Amino acid sequence: MHTGKLNLADFILNKKTSALLKKLSRFFARITVCSVVLGLYLSLILIPQQILADEEQALPKYWKKISLKKLKLRVIDGDTFDADFNRNGRFSNPQERVRLLYVDTPELKNSHKGKDPKLGLPAKGFLRTVLSKTNAVLWVDPKNKTGNYGRLLAVLEVKGLNINLALIKRGHSYFNTRYAWPDGFKTYALAEAYAFEKHLGIWSYRKSRKRYLLRLREEGKTVYSTRNPYFVAKIQNAEVIDLSKYNGRFLRVQGKIKKIQQLRKGAQLMFLKHKRMKKGLPVISFENQRKWLGLQKIRKGDLLQIEGFATLYKKKQWQIKLHRAVLLN
Repeated sequence: MHTGKLNLADFILNKKTSALLKKLSRFFARITVCSVVLGLYLSLILIPQQILADEEQALPKYWKKISLKKLKLRVIDGDTFDADFNRNGRFSNPQERVRLLYVDTPELKNSHKGKDPKLGLPAKGFLRTVLSKTNAVLWVDPKNKTGNYGRLLAVLEVKGLNINLALIKRGHSYFNTRYAWPDGFKTYALAEAYAFEKHLGIWSYRKSRKRYLLRLREEGKTVYSTRNPYFVAKIQNAEVIDLSKYNGRFLRVQGKIKKIQQLRKGAQLMFLKHKRMKKGLPVISFENQRKWLGLQKIRKGDLLQIEGFATLYKKKQWQIKLHRAVLLN
């Protein structure tokens, strides 16, 4: 019969058991930490097929192809590296510096975008790993070879896999359209939404999600995901929409062009037909946008899908700040 009393033998046994349990707990804690570290290490050294096997590719079709085989390479960060194209053993900046298109990984040094080594170093490690493969090649658009800083703009391919796209889908970068627009826009947008919804990379933590969403908003774009508070999933009808209900949110609106008004410095106001707005629903765009989107020849009566943020201009006029437009007719 158990009396509820603890004798000396029980006490000694329980004390020894407690000490043993503590030792076991510390032992398995070390194993867990080692497993995590090993997992992170393996994620960097796995061959590209294992890293990127599930990707849908959006590689350029008619661009110039440049082999990186046997070239000396130096990785700067997750979206930039140097290549010794002239094979003289030195790197010339910017002539031999490569900037990957459609990506913008976290900065490793101080810049106007801030410094974020915690998220930037994994991006750099990923790029270094894939560049170590012997059959890496660059795709360069003959019509858009260099950016503002004279760097070579390119898509990186390794064993048939699009590394630019992989950086986005792994959450190492958001989808960046500052330098050019890809033909496979939907593929890149879906990759970004996947990383966002899976909380990968820059989308892992609440603070970083908020920070990078705000940066995208400042650039007039956002993640195409229903879990993004800025994104309105339902496509709107331009004739009846009330923009005041969507202040600061990213919309997709379909409508016909009523009027086009040219402004200064390449800016343009496009008015879509609207039942209550006499002039129409205003959409502001800029020359480079229209060029990349192929909108130079749009005209009155064209049916478009407009995508961008609803904003109040000078506290007077509601308008959409264009990010993307698709000609539907």
